[in-house]
Amino acid sequence: MMCYDSFESEELKKLIDNKKQFLAKQTNATAAKHLQREILFLQNEILPVVLNNTTIIYQEIVKYVIKSYEAGVKYKCNALLAYLPITDEYTERPIVAVANCRDRLPIGSPGAMQIYCDKVEVLNMDGCGSIDNVECFQLPIHELL
Repeated sequence: MMCYDSFESEELKKLIDNKKQFLAKQTNATAAKHLQREILFLQNEILPVVLNNTTIIYQEIVKYVIKSYEAGVKYKCNALLAYLPITDEYTERPIVAVANCRDRLPIGSPGAMQIYCDKVEVLNMDGCGSIDNVECFQLPIHELL
């Protein structure tokens, strides 16, 4: 499975990136403020609608995660770890991104959690064996939003 964005979402993402690059060069504070507001509107309000209406895979991911989350609540779990493959084909060691909504909470505060993956074993069901030392890294979710 490979995730392909629609033409519309790819063009919108390019537009947002171009506006961000232009914002970095902006010297007029008022113009920068208006441009930043426009970028946030496109990124947070328009892009999700375009993705939802043009890219079916995102809808399927959301449905899967919601079902899994509800099952976790039913079984009184504290967290949910979901494996969502982005591609099926890889010949080298897999790279796994960790998304943690609580990684920016101050250490010691209620609910603060850092996740470190130092030992993950992936068993390929196609019979080609297991792969040790899966590379894991923390996604900079808060920087992307």
